[in-house]
Amino acid sequence: MLLRAFRAALPVIALASITSAAGLQDTIRGLVGSMGPKKGITSISIRDSDGTEVVQIAGDSLVMPASNQKLLTTGAALRQLGPGFVFQTKLLRHGDTLTVVGDGDPALGDPDMLEHMTYTDAQGVQHTGMTVEALLGLWTGAVKAAGITSVKELVIDDRVFEQGTCHADWPVDQLNEAYCAEVAGLNFHLNRLDFWAIPSARGATVTRTEPACSFVTIANNTSPGKSKNDGLWIHREPDSNAFTVRGFLRKPLVAPISVSVSDPAMFFGNLLAERLRTVGVSVHHVRRESAGAPVATGALTGPVFRTTLQAAITRCNVDSQNLYAESLLKRLGHAASGAPGSWENGTDAMERLVSARVGGAAGLDAADGSGLSRDNRLTTTLMTAWINDLLRDSAVCDPFLSSLAVGGQNGTVRKRFGDLDGKLATVRCKTGYIDGVSALSGVVDCTNGHRIAFSVISNGFEGGGVAKARQLQDAVVKAIARNFGKLPSRVVAPERPALGGG
Repeated sequence: MLLRAFRAALPVIALASITSAAGLQDTIRGLVGSMGPKKGITSISIRDSDGTEVVQIAGDSLVMPASNQKLLTTGAALRQLGPGFVFQTKLLRHGDTLTVVGDGDPALGDPDMLEHMTYTDAQGVQHTGMTVEALLGLWTGAVKAAGITSVKELVIDDRVFEQGTCHADWPVDQLNEAYCAEVAGLNFHLNRLDFWAIPSARGATVTRTEPACSFVTIANNTSPGKSKNDGLWIHREPDSNAFTVRGFLRKPLVAPISVSVSDPAMFFGNLLAERLRTVGVSVHHVRRESAGAPVATGALTGPVFRTTLQAAITRCNVDSQNLYAESLLKRLGHAASGAPGSWENGTDAMERLVSARVGGAAGLDAADGSGLSRDNRLTTTLMTAWINDLLRDSAVCDPFLSSLAVGGQNGTVRKRFGDLDGKLATVRCKTGYIDGVSALSGVVDCTNGHRIAFSVISNGFEGGGVAKARQLQDAVVKAIARNFGKLPSRVVAPERPALGGG
């Protein structure tokens, strides 16, 4: 009786899926022809809950994913590090030496994360929420409370990652930008300096920076402008923390201008030394730990700053934070190889994980973790296979889904998909954009239980291609919701009973 019921149910479920898939393929092809970018290539893959690729248009073509690369990075981090992984940054005391031990945490001092940051004090009490200065004060206060008045050396141990902090493929003319921030074993404040300025007779005057620091140089090269619009920008000299302010202002800045800093780990070391001196603790020397030195030891001083992997991958995907993606990539590379995390061992680990889970090694060539590099290549067929594999794994499904931006609600898609019928589905996804590339991949989460992985990536368009690419992406998501959201509720077929026997 059970075997007969099992066989009887199969044709109904299969027929509904096949009929639906055939119609959807025609619908998507029509959308590509009518509203997609006219130049370049658009690659699309749509995969049903059971893993079947129901739509494939140029799905085997290698394309640049832009920030959709973060879906591979965060998924690989979940698999390599485990959902329970926690970044930990420590301050140790050994004699008259203090050592900061970095763990590659991208969230330390992140202004948007500080209010949610959790730390444990020396008494084992947990606290949540702080400012940049309060965070620094927790360590300087602990040093002061320990009766330390002089520090011979403040050592920065950032050996969890390689020393190369800037990817060779990133656009040289954009390395000042906050989204191109260097990546270090010890990160702080998103490895950027925020500048606040007001108008002045000469054009503009910087009133403060965050964090405040006296060891950088800031040259004012502003001049009165004739335009009605503000035109203020800040240049940083390569491999230095010498900044030049140019342009002019008509009114005070309401939001700061953020510029990446050089050598973030040592920037933090000098910042901590400056704060220690303000509380009466002399610091004679700040240096980086040498590669061959023994593992740092000493008494824990002050709190250990912790960031959960869930918090990191969510900030990475919802807000498309490049520093988070690269830190995650290097951290999983360190975990997989035992060597300092690098772009090389990180991408190798990612490619091995993807290949082991879904095959298709030829469908992925990773250069970085964020998608900023134009050398990243993947197929949309591989992307949906990867997403579907994560959805079908109970250990990582919920953490992964929770890390995605929700259409019409938050992140980079908070102003998109507001007209998607919520009675049918919700879209959880990741956007992507670099010059000539627009991408959207994720999950159409239907209320009837169907979870459809999709990837829509356009490369090589010109002019107004971005708008067309996004219009197509939105239309594809809505078509998936209409198609699968109206199917019968997804039913997991009963396990096939053993044949034979009595």
